Amino acid sequence: MTDLRARLPWWSRRDFLKSSAAVAAGVYAMRWGLGAAADIPLEFDGSKFQLKAGEPNPKHGGVVRMGIPVRPPHFDLHQSGTFFNLGAMGCMFDNLIRHDPRDGGKTIIPDLAHSWQIAKDGKTYTFLLRDDVQFHDEAQLTADDVKATFDRIVKPPQGISIPRSILFKAVSEINARDKYTVEFKLSEPRPVNFMMSAIASGWNVIVRKKTLEDNRYDLRKVQIYPGTGPFRSVKYTENELWAMEKNENYWNTVTLFGWNRILPRAAVFPRNGIRNTGKPC
Repeated sequence: MTDLRARLPWWSRRDFLKSSAAVAAGVYAMRWGLGAAADIPLEFDGSKFQLKAGEPNPKHGGVVRMGIPVRPPHFDLHQSGTFFNLGAMGCMFDNLIRHDPRDGGKTIIPDLAHSWQIAKDGKTYTFLLRDDVQFHDEAQLTADDVKATFDRIVKPPQGISIPRSILFKAVSEINARDKYTVEFKLSEPRPVNFMMSAIASGWNVIVRKKTLEDNRYDLRKVQIYPGTGPFRSVKYTENELWAMEKNENYWNTVTLFGWNRILPRAAVFPRNGIRNTGKPC
């Protein structure tokens, strides 16, 4: 058997880890739409855009119950790389921009940012925020929250590990130009589809600057913290149930999500099969 270490003596463990991370990031990017996004305009005015249900006469109300194979390993979506976090917690948060669920995620559409402008040299991305968004604790969303969120993602503090940070290596700085304007500066241009899809990753949810500061930028053990999403936490029972209710102050009044409650339930996998531990609700 050929010993690759003998053939490539210059390839250190650190180099291997960096290369592996890059490959993993590339595969990850393709899996979540970075490799197949539709062409993105350099300027987009979505000031009147709101995501609507695909059906002509959607019915609102009711309860959605969904099973998740295992409980979330922790509560920090940014530090997570597993759907068990996103599947349970994603409905409590929003993103700066997002993939359109109506076409399988191929198109980038507004979310907390209603419009964007991308410089022709590909080195400046400017996002204009909605001015009517509140977190679940009634604090108003501002550019400072978006900046704090992506500062942490792009350059994680010591002791914080975020799998998607590698996608933002070209980002040199993030600026809150005013209360509702955020600017990403790149040291060198990247393909627009790549950068916008990286920003739109479902895990890159926007959290309050104060939440990050109060918890030393580590939310792994913070079970409940305010998001801006269509649902808010009501009750959490580990390994059993996470009950959420409709956010009555949600900014998107014609939201795609018309349910009154959502109940993700954990399931455990004993050796002899699957056993759902969720109680009837």
